[in-house]
Amino acid sequence: MLSFSAKTKNELCRAPSGQACCRTAELYGMLLFGAAFSHREIRLTSEQSAIIRRAALLLDKVCGVRTAPVVLGRRRAIELDTDARAQVMECMGYDFRSYLTYHLNRNIIENECCAAAFLRGIFLMAGSVSSPEKKGHLEIKTSHPILGREVMSLLLDLGLSPKMTERRTAWLLYWKDSGRIEDFLTLIGARHAALAIMEAKVEKQLRGDINRKVNCETANLIKVTSASTRQIAAIEHALSVGGIEVFPENLRQTVDLRVANPAASLAELAAMFDPPISKPGLSHRLGRIMEIAERVTQSSN
Repeated sequence: MLSFSAKTKNELCRAPSGQACCRTAELYGMLLFGAAFSHREIRLTSEQSAIIRRAALLLDKVCGVRTAPVVLGRRRAIELDTDARAQVMECMGYDFRSYLTYHLNRNIIENECCAAAFLRGIFLMAGSVSSPEKKGHLEIKTSHPILGREVMSLLLDLGLSPKMTERRTAWLLYWKDSGRIEDFLTLIGARHAALAIMEAKVEKQLRGDINRKVNCETANLIKVTSASTRQIAAIEHALSVGGIEVFPENLRQTVDLRVANPAASLAELAAMFDPPISKPGLSHRLGRIMEIAERVTQSSN
């Protein structure tokens, strides 16, 4: 069964590749965050064949490089020969010579649409996102800290505000806020995945509200039951000692109703009188009844 992260990437692989500038930007993101990108080696790998097929299509459309993916165990890979590497490097604005390529060429992603396509390519190669049922987490991994900081700067410019941390030999750009994750996924074209996270968040909030309401009602019920139990125990003890005559005549209906309705709240008990009485009035009567019952109990000891 596919993970939510894999399903999200499959959704992105079905997204339109857009204009020529956006296709270039997406391929650039894949190359920078792929397995290798230099004049010596260009290699893209993934366990998802759809990602490698999309990379091969972009290489053809953007750079005119046709390549046949190879199988490496559970992974699919694209590896380019010298001529193809030279062609790709030229398309991406690099000289075909020995120097560090892991810097962000902002000229390729000047437009906002190109920035979104670039981030889509990055996520396809190096991103992951947790299932909506779990705590929110989306991350992008790179082994090049300078590149990570440059992409972080781009994300900050777009208002996405990621955090960055080091994990062993890798650097992670990540979000834990579900709202930011939804914004990122929507930007790169994974609208169904963003909607799934949003729906899960709403469901969790509703479930939490229901649980809080149930807990509140349960606490109130326990409180009512506890008070009722104390009142009835005191009344029954007083009745066993002196009978109903220990209570004034104007309190006897209250005594009868309280004993007969142990689970009733003050509001429910007050409504049983004919005519009904107020809750403060009933509370006052019960207070007098408890005082009398306590005096009877003390005198009988």
